[in-house]
Amino acid sequence: MADGYNESGSGGSKTVIIIVVALIVLGVIAYALGLFNVDASGDVALPDVDVETSVEGGEVPEFQVETADIDVGTDAASVEVPDVDVEVDTSDIEIEMPTVDVDAADDDGSVNQ
Repeated sequence: MADGYNESGSGGSKTVIIIVVALIVLGVIAYALGLFNVDASGDVALPDVDVETSVEGGEVPEFQVETADIDVGTDAASVEVPDVDVEVDTSDIEIEMPTVDVDAADDDGSVNQ
């Protein structure tokens, strides 16, 4: 049709669904690798509703999220680099190489205190 209507469905909604699924998968992977820890305390309860007179509030658990401590730095490393002359010769030079140190999130149990 001339108005740009796509009969097979919206490409935008498919993109949103793909993004949401990707975020969920990344969250599961991050949790599995110990990049964060979630503690919940309290009970989950729906509100008591009396249609005739009043509504009593429910209960939402408290959450405490502890994240991993990530340190990014550099370490000296020896890397073989060609020395370009009339003939090809290699020699070792020292350069700074990036490092990443991840300490998994600890469960200190403070949400239950």
